[in-house]
Amino acid sequence: MNNLQQRIITGAVLTGLIVGTLVGGFYYFTALFLFISLVGLYEFYRMAAPKVKKRHYLSPLLAGAVIFILCALTASEIIAFEWLELLIPICAWFFLVELYQNRKQPFENIGLTVLGLIYITLPFALLNYMAFWPFGFYNYELVLGIFIFLWTSDSGAYVVGRLIGRTKLFERISPNKTIEGSIGGIVAAMLVAWFAVAPAFDTLNHIDWLVIAAIVSISGIYGDLIESLLKRSFERKDSGSLLPGHGGVLDRFDSLILSAPMVYAYIRIIQVW
Repeated sequence: MNNLQQRIITGAVLTGLIVGTLVGGFYYFTALFLFISLVGLYEFYRMAAPKVKKRHYLSPLLAGAVIFILCALTASEIIAFEWLELLIPICAWFFLVELYQNRKQPFENIGLTVLGLIYITLPFALLNYMAFWPFGFYNYELVLGIFIFLWTSDSGAYVVGRLIGRTKLFERISPNKTIEGSIGGIVAAMLVAWFAVAPAFDTLNHIDWLVIAAIVSISGIYGDLIESLLKRSFERKDSGSLLPGHGGVLDRFDSLILSAPMVYAYIRIIQVW
């Protein structure tokens, strides 16, 4: 089986899992993305500090799980929002750990640990709040819409880039991306937003879906570039090997990592308006 066949099969299975758990309900959706976020966090720490013993990953991975679960429980109003104040002692914990570990470069260790939680855990955790927006009960439309725009943008960028792509977007970081392909992906996502997603999902109006499609596709491009920059910084080709044909979780969800916070910021702003 060649790489393209692996990519297609893995992509189809992953798409089915995401759609199935979103439609299936909150607990299925939360369980899947808790797993994905923890695997992504583990990949990040393995790239950032490959020589560190695996037992040292347990503390930040546990923190990532607690943060994600707290966000899921507060988003669903199973527990009060004030429980998020536990994030304060969680952050303080990493400083205390370094006092007792007696490792070299303690503040670099703290920085990498916190960066992983912000860069990986936070975007996935925010999906929980978007799954309960705007009515306070579980509603998969916004999250599913984000994924539809990401998939459409990726496909559109690939097709247009192959057909007419000439001008490199960011050759130093990702030599295969072109400006023409990127514009094609953005336009494709916005067309799908207007003609397919907005008529099917009434959570938002046409204009808001159009804006979200643009936010997702543009920030998705930069999310992919940032993850490429991350791998180059750590001299890695792939973040992992869990997903055949794609590499690791971060390789597959790099666009979402920047898109999710941007969309969350937008819906919070329009909610205030």
